[in-house]
Amino acid sequence: MVQINIHTNTKKNPSIWSVHFAFWIVIFSLSVYFAALSINGMYLLQRSLVLIAVNIFLFYAIYSWIIPEFFLKKRILKAIVLLFVLIVLVAITRFYGDAYLMDKFNREPGFNISMSRRILLMLFGEFVFCGFAGLLRMTVIVYENNKRMDELEKLQLNTELLFLKAQMSPHFLFNSINNIYSLVLLKSDKAPEALMKLSELLRYSLYECHNKVTLQQELEAVKSYIDLFKLKFEDQIDLELKVELEHIDYPIEPLLYVPLIENALKYSGIGMQPNAYIRINFYELDNYIVLKINNSIGLQNKIQEASGIGLTNIKKRLENIYPEKYKLIINDSDGEFEITLKLLLL
Repeated sequence: MVQINIHTNTKKNPSIWSVHFAFWIVIFSLSVYFAALSINGMYLLQRSLVLIAVNIFLFYAIYSWIIPEFFLKKRILKAIVLLFVLIVLVAITRFYGDAYLMDKFNREPGFNISMSRRILLMLFGEFVFCGFAGLLRMTVIVYENNKRMDELEKLQLNTELLFLKAQMSPHFLFNSINNIYSLVLLKSDKAPEALMKLSELLRYSLYECHNKVTLQQELEAVKSYIDLFKLKFEDQIDLELKVELEHIDYPIEPLLYVPLIENALKYSGIGMQPNAYIRINFYELDNYIVLKINNSIGLQNKIQEASGIGLTNIKKRLENIYPEKYKLIINDSDGEFEITLKLLLL
């Protein structure tokens, strides 16, 4: 079961509000600092508090109310009207707050301009501040949406991979059970050994394939699968496995190679035709782990596409798990099928 938690409400994220708090502290400090160049005392403190208080109100009215409740819901006209009303109210509050404090502390305006120009300047300042609040809110929304989409994509990818693995494991185990069934019908002495090999495959599939496995673990599963397949036949079959690897502890996706080998066993005609063969080689080349399989093509499969559940799924899994980090090369000639899988060593 895949569980993922997506947080989109800033009220549940204390770090967001820490940033907001730090922002207002900085704004307040800058306001006090620049005003202190020419003004001192309680007038400075009270005037800065009024300025910060009305702008905090305006900022969060836009950030938490107008943008999410009106603008994002396409109620643009109402958003514009409310925004205009808020700007006017804040500008009036600032104007009368400044007038009250100047009268209280017997101060003169810092700039010798008319009242109408002072009001227009305040309106312009609040308009710019509204633009900043709106852009910040939209930036946060875009970030949260992108984060949510990334998490949903990961959830979808994990779900798809779980489905592919669930589809793949029973497939080759089903074939193994059929092989054992054939041995039992023949009352072969190889049946107990086959059951032991199947037990190893089941343990690997059920208990070791939930996360990445080492290359050595995957190779042991491959050998168990091949040994189990060989037990089906009384006579010797032309099946060769060669392993020349150094990075046996390299982590890989589980059950990655078995479907390719299963595909070769299925379509080679081995055990049924006298000249059928399979050559399986693991080696390293140019920073790649390479699996190369050459097999004959059975007479009954010459017109049949060499695919099946395993090969189809492995292409999907490779694209999802190893994007741009793998090479899958398939060559289908008249008498031989060759498949090469290269995984980049990171």
